[in-house]
Amino acid sequence: MGEIGEAALRVLVLVLLDAVLLAGLLAIPLGLSGNFILLGAALLVAVVTRFHLIGVAALLAMAAFVAAGEILEAFLGSVMTRKYGGTRWGMIGAFAGGMVGAVVGTPLFPIVGTVIGSFAGTALGALAAEFLGGARGSETVRAGYGALLGRVLASAIKLSIGIGIAVYTIVRTHAGAS
Repeated sequence: MGEIGEAALRVLVLVLLDAVLLAGLLAIPLGLSGNFILLGAALLVAVVTRFHLIGVAALLAMAAFVAAGEILEAFLGSVMTRKYGGTRWGMIGAFAGGMVGAVVGTPLFPIVGTVIGSFAGTALGALAAEFLGGARGSETVRAGYGALLGRVLASAIKLSIGIGIAVYTIVRTHAGAS
């Protein structure tokens, strides 16, 4: 393959990588495993370049951040429910409601339904659980608000992690391709 062909192939590979990274970032707000897509792309770059462009330490750091983001997403809605006055029932309701909301929202409104359902389900789950547990009025609303706030914060944190992984991968690969 000539010099022009190799340069064209490099550009094509970088464009494909950038497309995968963009898809991973877009998947995060949809409640899909976007950070795992980004981590997989970084791992592929590392393996293909024999860990020259992205090293083992960077991959381990990325994996730790991805894991932390997943754990935060699972529990931040519940924790914020508690912070805003919810009981253990409200915390459980927020967690379960987020899961149910995502499942129910997806077929109703493909793509955005997962996000809307997850956010609404978290808040409604906390509200319902608090109400069933005997709370009334502003107590239930505060618990639902806390749950929703926690879910939004978790999504923002996961998106920030994803942006960090994507930027690092792009900077390393584009600099290495020059």
